[in-house]
Amino acid sequence: MGFIQAFKGALSGSFANQWLEYMVPAEGMSDHVALAKAVPNRVAGSENNDGEESAGVISDGSKFFVPEGTCLIVLENGAITAVMGEAGGYEYHAQDLPEAKSFFAKDGFFASTFGQSWNQFKFGGQPGNQQVAFYVNLKAMSGFRYGTRNPIRYKDANYNNAMLAVTSNGTYSLQIVDPILFVKNFVPAEYLTLNGPRLFSLDAENVSSDANSNAGNVQDRLFMGFIGSLGAALSAYTKGGKSIDDIQGGTVEFAQAVDEAVEATYQWGSQLGIKIASVEPGGLDWDQPSVDLINKFNTGMLMQGTVGQAYSQTQIAEGLNAAGNN
Repeated sequence: MGFIQAFKGALSGSFANQWLEYMVPAEGMSDHVALAKAVPNRVAGSENNDGEESAGVISDGSKFFVPEGTCLIVLENGAITAVMGEAGGYEYHAQDLPEAKSFFAKDGFFASTFGQSWNQFKFGGQPGNQQVAFYVNLKAMSGFRYGTRNPIRYKDANYNNAMLAVTSNGTYSLQIVDPILFVKNFVPAEYLTLNGPRLFSLDAENVSSDANSNAGNVQDRLFMGFIGSLGAALSAYTKGGKSIDDIQGGTVEFAQAVDEAVEATYQWGSQLGIKIASVEPGGLDWDQPSVDLINKFNTGMLMQGTVGQAYSQTQIAEGLNAAGNN
């Protein structure tokens, strides 16, 4: 029993005429929606035109269309029974078929880890009569806003590893790089049931926690993880002479620094299948004590010598200037 791939890519040609009924993601899978239940497409005259009673349910002969940028995952009692990571059309057959299998994308950003997650979480027994199907959004989801209420402290390598503080606001993007880990370790259990909500958004609030996902408030969990990693990311980014002024508007290097900092502290990638895809700071400003320290440092450097000598020379010059004024 399992899935057979009928075609790859878009639904077109003869298959578009033959496939009058097939499962697709529930309406509304866009923006920050990360998971959508599989529902029958609405074909005029179809018995399943409303899609209410059979949403997500798989039966012998069910057809599924997997659009680009999505992954189809099938579960029974919380256990994964099949995964389709290649865009195209699939047919489910209850009888044993030697060619039936799970289909993983042969390339792409999650190819290297997809198989490992499947081996870890695949169903160990025989699937029962009722399985439920979901689509996972694999596209980068942008527009998550952030802002620091208090200054973020970090060590700036450009200023002799001085401890500086900045306030920042802007947006960042998230991308699901391992849909199996995401479903198993992040999505709350109530969304993975037959009668659960059709859509799971990363903007979700007041989601009840469960032992597996410990999601709580999804927005807060993601926000706190991002903000909690900014300091480490800024410190890492300034190594090698890079200035935080270069971050304005967003850079690939800074997004990588944030993603690595998040992974080191919260294991988003290795445990939850999520990565930071981009960061676009709209504002990044030092607090006044940091500005004062930087000005003294820069003035000292202009007066030649090592950092320590330059700072001493600056203090002497300021003292002489004050004495002259008096």
